[in-house]
Amino acid sequence: ARGSLCDERNYQYPWHDNYCEKRPWGMPLCPSGKGHQGVDIRGATCEKKKYYAVAVEDGQIIKIGSYSVYLRGKSGKTFRYLHLDSRSLKVKRGQKVKRGQRIGLVSNNMGDTPTSIHLHFDVKETIVVDGYSQRVYIPIYSSLVDAYKRLLRGKP
Repeated sequence: ARGSLCDERNYQYPWHDNYCEKRPWGMPLCPSGKGHQGVDIRGATCEKKKYYAVAVEDGQIIKIGSYSVYLRGKSGKTFRYLHLDSRSLKVKRGQKVKRGQRIGLVSNNMGDTPTSIHLHFDVKETIVVDGYSQRVYIPIYSSLVDAYKRLLRGKP
C-alpha cells in the first residue's frame, strides 16, 4: 500500500544515506552535530527473517543484545547490527568470525516496539577531531555503494 512500511519504493536500489538524518544523538561528523549513527539497509523485499546480515570483516563478536550484535573487526572498528531476529543468530559472544560469515536474519525486532523490516548498520572508529581522539560513529555510505558495485560486477 502507498505510504506503508512495505511500500515497494522502500525496497528499491539505490539505497539512500541516512547517516546525518535528523535524530537526537550527537554526531560530530554531521553538519548539524546530530544524526542517525548509521545506515538503514533494506532487503530486496519486505520479508522479515529472509535476508542475512553478514560479518563485514574478520573479527570477534563482543556483545549480543536482544536485537543487536556487535563485531570488533581486526581493523579496530566496531560494527553494530540492529533489528536482527534473536532466534536466528548464528554467532555467540566471544566467537571469532570471518568476513562474509552469517550473523543473523534481518527483521523488525526492536524490543517491545517493532520497527520496519531493515538492518541498521553502523561503524565506530577512533578519529582525531580538533586535536582530540574520539571514538565516534563514522559515515559508511560510500563503502556500501562500493560493495554494491562489486556485487553487481560479480566480484567479492
